[in-house]
Amino acid sequence: MLAWHHEHLSYQSQTKHKRDHQHERHQWLDFAEGLLDNQFEPFKALVFEKLDAIVHASSLVEMVNAFIRPSLNSSQGHITQETLNLIMLYHNYRRYKSGKRQGKAPIALLPGET
Repeated sequence: MLAWHHEHLSYQSQTKHKRDHQHERHQWLDFAEGLLDNQFEPFKALVFEKLDAIVHASSLVEMVNAFIRPSLNSSQGHITQETLNLIMLYHNYRRYKSGKRQGKAPIALLPGET
């Protein structure tokens, strides 16, 4: 789990910290491999798959708030349903520009289809 955590942090980090997290990840994987021997790869794949499937709700809420905030500020707190629908449409169909989801849209990730 710690190796997955450091891999996850390396996606968000700048160059120097990215190397630190990658080094930590490598150390934890080496440690686990020493304990598990030939069972290491199946367990690693299972744990990483399960942890990747967890939805981080607070991150999602903060991202949506960050999208809506400029519109709320410009409309002085009064926003119409039509404007919210446009924001939702943009959010669901835009493609990620970087990270492990690069080139994919949130609407395609939800059902697992392109």
